[in-house]
Amino acid sequence: MIAGVLVAGSLGWVAYRGLKGNLVYYRTPTEILQQGRSAVGERVRLGGLVMEGSVQRSGDTVRFVVTDETTRMTVIDAEGVPSLFREGKGVVLEGYYGADGAFHADAVMVKHNDRYSPPKPGQTPHSANVGGG
Repeated sequence: MIAGVLVAGSLGWVAYRGLKGNLVYYRTPTEILQQGRSAVGERVRLGGLVMEGSVQRSGDTVRFVVTDETTRMTVIDAEGVPSLFREGKGVVLEGYYGADGAFHADAVMVKHNDRYSPPKPGQTPHSANVGGG
C-alpha cells in the first residue's frame, strides 16, 4: 500500500511539473504595462487585435500596434508574419517586453475564421480559396 501511494504521488508530481511548463496563457497589453519595469525581459505571450493602419514593413521587420481596446502596445517582429496576418485580426505573439517600450515578437499566431471549405473537384489546395471568403 505504501508503494502504491509513493507511485501515485510520483506520477502526480510528474504530471504537475509537465503541465506547468506547457500551460501558457497570453496577457493583454494592459496587463503587461501594469507590471511596469518588472515585465521587461520576461518571456510572455501577448494577445490582442492588430490596429487598423498600424502595420509598417521594412525588409524582414514588421512593426504594428496591438490593442485590447483599452491599451495599445507597439510590436516589432523580425521573424516574419504568417500569410493570414491582417489589420483588425486577432493575434497571439510570443516574445518579450523590451526596455524600449515595445514588445519584441519571435512568433506570431493569427486567429482565423474557423471556416473550412474543401477544394472543388479539379482544384488543388494551392488554387482553392483557403481564406473562406
